[in-house]
Amino acid sequence: MTAAARPSEGKVVVVLCALFLVACLIAAVALAARPELRRAVRDAVGRPAGLVAPHDAGPDRGPQTLEGVLSRQLVTGMITGPQYRHAMASIASRDAERHPLDVPPDADPPEPA
Repeated sequence: MTAAARPSEGKVVVVLCALFLVACLIAAVALAARPELRRAVRDAVGRPAGLVAPHDAGPDRGPQTLEGVLSRQLVTGMITGPQYRHAMASIASRDAERHPLDVPPDADPPEPA
């Protein structure tokens, strides 16, 4: 490297001082938040995770679709994986018969310029 391509020593010192200042600020914020973090962890340890409900959860409703019912049965062990796949294949074939996929016609190719 030539001397013209190297940063001056003054610029290097300024950058290092700025990095040191940022590190000090991060450390100060971490130390200030430490008691609140400990309190939150201590409070969370006392509660079982399964009893915490989501904020937007309403009354417990069952699945709204057949796919949802099948998924719940699979998860609870009421049906096996092959039974689930067979039922989903039947639903897909019924859906394909009731609502066939309409493919748009091919567009005319553009005219050469």
